[in-house]
Amino acid sequence: MREAWHRLRHSRAVRWISVAVIMLLVFEYAVLPQILGSENVISALQRLPVVLLVAAVALEALSLCCYSALTSVVLPGSVKPRYFTLLRIDLSDLAVNHVVPGGGTTSAALRYELLTRSGVRPQNALSAAMVQVVGANLVLGVLFGVGVLTALGEVRTNRYFVTAGIIVLVLLTLSLGVLSVLDRHLDAAVRVARRTARLVRIIKPDSAERFVRTMAAETAMFRSDPRRLVRALVLSVCYWGFDAACLWTFLAAFGHALGPGELLIAYSLANLVALAPLTPGGVGLVEGVLVPTLAGFGAPNDAAVLAVLSWRILNFWLPIPVGGLAWLSLRFGVLRGSTQPGGRLKKGGA
Repeated sequence: MREAWHRLRHSRAVRWISVAVIMLLVFEYAVLPQILGSENVISALQRLPVVLLVAAVALEALSLCCYSALTSVVLPGSVKPRYFTLLRIDLSDLAVNHVVPGGGTTSAALRYELLTRSGVRPQNALSAAMVQVVGANLVLGVLFGVGVLTALGEVRTNRYFVTAGIIVLVLLTLSLGVLSVLDRHLDAAVRVARRTARLVRIIKPDSAERFVRTMAAETAMFRSDPRRLVRALVLSVCYWGFDAACLWTFLAAFGHALGPGELLIAYSLANLVALAPLTPGGVGLVEGVLVPTLAGFGAPNDAAVLAVLSWRILNFWLPIPVGGLAWLSLRFGVLRGSTQPGGRLKKGGA
């Protein structure tokens, strides 16, 4: 353990990541409020009632817990890690995603390694990751569409929101069409995937085929077990919903109560934009979309800035150290004796 800690301390990657995190913190909580004309976020938080802060933390914690419960639901096979292990794996994944630019690939690799070392078969780990990410993002798109429909009679919509709503609707329709094709015409879909892979030359044809067959197998699994599908959908909605409720709590605490339609539009739009792998965890992108959107819905500028930056402390920044501790607890705890991917946990592992 001492040798591992020594290598960690002297790792060049760790030093660069530490510098990047410090620079992001300084920009977001020292520079950005000055640019937007808002007061210090920490001072504003200290004036809030403790019960509101506890409620916000609880909502964010519930969101993360729902995501790990979703991980358990979408994992195929009978051999699964215990829930607390899955929660720590997801927190480790989230921490890496929040500190590495375009960190989705790096964090996915870490998550895959931790899952396989905890006893999950490699194919099942890949399959679950595909379904969970794609499914959760589709649910986010649905929530955006629901927000647009709900807010039609409440706020003055403009062509940008209408256009965004149409784009999301088209993407959802295409996604459902793709799932239908995978269900009914798998061999044809495989041939198209292999030909497309040869043309674009980004991925290998064999990899494209495995992806298509994995998605088809997952679709068939959920179709044969409707209750499992319902659980996955409910957990996806709860994952996004509790996080959005945390944002609403901060906004209400700073003096502006947002309607449900407005909240879903602003929250979903910001998180859909954050899917672009441009910055770690969408930092800067989320704030840049969310603050003006909330202001457009009538929130005072100071309240919008303080609410968004306060929410991002729990949503973006806090998972970094918590995820780091979660990784350490796995690496030097339950997974310490596991050296081979797909190896079973030692008896009694958490």
